[in-house]
Amino acid sequence: MVKRCSVVGCGSSVGLHSFPLDFEIRRQWLRAIGVQDNSQLPPGAVVCNQHFTRDSFANMMEFELGYSARLRLKREAVPTVALPRIRCSPRLF
Repeated sequence: MVKRCSVVGCGSSVGLHSFPLDFEIRRQWLRAIGVQDNSQLPPGAVVCNQHFTRDSFANMMEFELGYSARLRLKREAVPTVALPRIRCSPRLF
């Protein structure tokens, strides 16, 4: 089975990145894509390049010049582009 991007509405199967092991960065990724906690994330979940800014990649120049076949994310990179809108319930007082 082909892996697909876990961001709702995307489904890309190229330029995929696994969720980070670092707890804090992983939590930021989950929040960014609208997932409450790890239990809602399917095993092997990934996020594609389209959801990261250019400066999220450690080797963007090398990739563009053809010296690297795959983009590598910086350790602290968090998806911020083309994400689903998260609806917040109004707070009741």
